[in-house]
Amino acid sequence: MQASVSQLSHHLYVHHGHVNTGILRDGDRALLIDPGGTTLRTTLSDLGITDVGQILFTHHHRDSTVGFPMSDNVRVGIPAKEAAWFSEVGTFWNDPQYRWHLYNYRPHNLMLANAIPVTDTYAEGTQFEWGPASLTVLETPGHTDGSVTYLIDVDGERFAFSGDLIYDEGQLWELYSLQKGQQTSDYHGFLGARDELTESLEKIREASPTALVPTHGVVMDTPDRAIDALLRRLAHCYDRYVAISALRHYFPKLFAEFEGRAGHMPIREGKPPPEFLRHFGTTWIIISENGEAFVMDCGSPNVIKQIQQLQADGEMSEVTQFWVTHYHDDHVDAIPEFQATFPCETITDSVVARVITNPSGFRLPCISPSVTRVDRITGDGDSWQWNEFTMTAYHFPGQTYYHGGLLVEGRGVRMFFSGDSFTMAGIDDYCSGNRNLLGKDVGYEKCLRRIQQLKPTHIFNCHVDPAFDFTDAEIQCMLDTLAEREKCYTALFPWDHANYGMDEHWVRCYPYEQEVARGETAQFRVEITNHSYEPRTATAQPILPSAWNMELAAAEATIPARSDGYIDFSVPIPHCEWEGFVTPTSIPHCEWEGFVTPTSRIVIPVDITYDERPLGQFREVIFVLTGG
Repeated sequence: MQASVSQLSHHLYVHHGHVNTGILRDGDRALLIDPGGTTLRTTLSDLGITDVGQILFTHHHRDSTVGFPMSDNVRVGIPAKEAAWFSEVGTFWNDPQYRWHLYNYRPHNLMLANAIPVTDTYAEGTQFEWGPASLTVLETPGHTDGSVTYLIDVDGERFAFSGDLIYDEGQLWELYSLQKGQQTSDYHGFLGARDELTESLEKIREASPTALVPTHGVVMDTPDRAIDALLRRLAHCYDRYVAISALRHYFPKLFAEFEGRAGHMPIREGKPPPEFLRHFGTTWIIISENGEAFVMDCGSPNVIKQIQQLQADGEMSEVTQFWVTHYHDDHVDAIPEFQATFPCETITDSVVARVITNPSGFRLPCISPSVTRVDRITGDGDSWQWNEFTMTAYHFPGQTYYHGGLLVEGRGVRMFFSGDSFTMAGIDDYCSGNRNLLGKDVGYEKCLRRIQQLKPTHIFNCHVDPAFDFTDAEIQCMLDTLAEREKCYTALFPWDHANYGMDEHWVRCYPYEQEVARGETAQFRVEITNHSYEPRTATAQPILPSAWNMELAAAEATIPARSDGYIDFSVPIPHCEWEGFVTPTSIPHCEWEGFVTPTSRIVIPVDITYDERPLGQFREVIFVLTGG
């Protein structure tokens, strides 16, 4: 374990808590960079520091900006481009664009629950003196759009406090913050911020610092070597992503530089679908010999009109069954209207059902507020007969973990409806928020083994008109690439498995959001996926608003290897009104996707420790207060 404090020079120290905090000392005064956690006070006391005169933050993420109490007279400096995410956080938590239909993730929801008073904002090239040091600000986007690096010239040396651009030599703290769109939305931008990250690291390199000090990570005293190792590893990891990416089918220009590269799977030709299928938007329809219809997904009212037109034209009679492939908004937005129009049985996988029947319980990419009625929940391998077709349902954690697959056998074909999980170019894993897990019998490895076992004659994607299939060699190529990814991405992170750095939702709160009245008790659980091959212990503690004058004790759970565990909490909600935290108590009523919000949305951060590693306020839960 690292010592609690390192001395970099006569006047400069680093406190190692759940984040690294820079301590620039001038006698008994100090300037702090990214202060966080309760143990920092002990370090300051041990150093004889009695006055914190200035605080600087490299970026706005909550896990590196909270936990250290600030006095009223301290100066607080932040990146100019992130000012709103320090002083006006209510504009994030109360804006529906940051809650539903999430295709863009900047700013990220690792947002402050309470605003921080700001006195100074810094842009590229800002310089100022403090005590014995000169400080220079570099704008270094990548981890966030507005991240900055503070160069500190002191005691004849230069030190770079670089935020979360780099963790250690060749390593990142996590990957999902690099999700960013280039020619597309952030949703399609897997590792899309890598170019910005590269430019920022090169800018720091040009400044010739003696050492790099990351917010998360270890102090690097050979910056050039650390940066070179990270850029090489990122390039290799991205290549292994592109090699089998389904996105090559949709946006070939994005990957022009990779065309013809060795080790990349060629893109398949499509094949015509059977004549008894219809395709509108993201909806596939099977029409049986007796004219009945089996419909899959409904993301738009236009699909309902198309089905009614088929009925009017005599191509089909009634809709008798409805299957939901996954929870994304372009597949479920119009389901309530569909169910009101076509009173048929709705069927879906058990994992999908959990999301679409209670979407407010989740915060996920492309999440829709539409609530779906589910009549039959299927388990893995459940079969039933629909007219001349045998239907077999599977949990199919491809494009997203919350996803089902459906094998349809009949009329001389074996059709597999894979939702959005494949195209002719490969696998659909271009959004890290979708939980595309790596490893044996999870994620796409599990999906490809299923395709290998079932040997469908036709595979269908909800967004693609032609059917397609994969040869045995192509399936093996994808499996081999996934196995290689597991190794190279694990090396990219300071964890014992890649999924901790790639699966944004390995710690999550359920329900994410719930309505609760003043005076009632709210119940929620912290769910944790242990991606390790050994048991792990997790500790969680909700951080209640100070105005409530109460504290919940931390709770602990031991989670078996490669499985899920949870910690339950009960939170009593005070009767009284309060001010000065999270969001005001009297927010005007506003329309949220067709319904009116109650008056208060209270963000409760949850502090997490995992395998004895403190993670800070790593996740959050939202209480929507009603009544009173």
